[in-house]
Amino acid sequence: MAIVIYPLANPPFMRIGIVVSDPMDWTAQGLLSSFVRKGEDAFFLNFSELSSSILQDLTLQCNGTDLLHLDALVVRDLGRRGAVDVSFRFEILQALVDKGIPVINPPQAIARAANKFAASRALQEAGVPTPRTAVTTSLIEAQKLLHDFKRAVSKPLFGYKGRDIVLLQDGDGPDLASLQSIVGAQGLVYLQEFIPSDSPRDIRAFVVDGRILGAIYRRAPPGQWISNLARGGRATACPLTPELEELATKAAGAVGAVYCGVDLLETVDGLKVIEVNGTPSGKGIFEALSVDVTEAIADYVLCHACT
Repeated sequence: MAIVIYPLANPPFMRIGIVVSDPMDWTAQGLLSSFVRKGEDAFFLNFSELSSSILQDLTLQCNGTDLLHLDALVVRDLGRRGAVDVSFRFEILQALVDKGIPVINPPQAIARAANKFAASRALQEAGVPTPRTAVTTSLIEAQKLLHDFKRAVSKPLFGYKGRDIVLLQDGDGPDLASLQSIVGAQGLVYLQEFIPSDSPRDIRAFVVDGRILGAIYRRAPPGQWISNLARGGRATACPLTPELEELATKAAGAVGAVYCGVDLLETVDGLKVIEVNGTPSGKGIFEALSVDVTEAIADYVLCHACT
């Protein structure tokens, strides 16, 4: 008697790791729900529990999970304790890529977006308009740059959520002392010309797989100029325009990100990109537009993990 083999009604699920340090993070929870709704085995991984052995074979472990048995890894938040362990975490991501496991975003894109000098250079090479920007390890040169800019924003080279951002103005006084303190503490200063606005706000556009899913205005709290949502900014809908779509997708491509948040400023010369976030939150765009970007990220991961 012939044996008939029927195909499975549902293909075997894929094992998707989601790297995050805070399991209650809105975007991480959204990613988890999106994968589970699609029938996949998704779970959180905290990279503070990483280990590797290099013996006869390479092993990569996290929280008791064999990373080499994953079908894909999505990075929401790498976490960090210091510069040394961050380097190790990126090496683990690269090792997974070398083993053929899809990592979203790719480690090179996360690193390029996280390093503001690297991101600024990538944007400039791609022809994406940005505010005038400079980085220097020299206090004398920093003073010259501030004198040229008149007003400038100092940002940590590796910063997030609008923390440690300082507005500096040319001249003697407390701002000069702040500039000296920044160079002394960080060993360099990243300066971007300050572009004033009657209504302090910027634009956060969310891009997935070369397509803009939506954009929001991030409006600064009354009496302040920093508009990050983590610093009390308010999200409202921002209409999409051909200029916004072109610059946001071009900026994402410049850093090599599959998904990212692109921050832009409105100027008299048109929109300018100020940053690209390679591990962005999707909460603000969901609350303002009811757009769940985690669905699109999950679709991309599953599509590319299957190939």
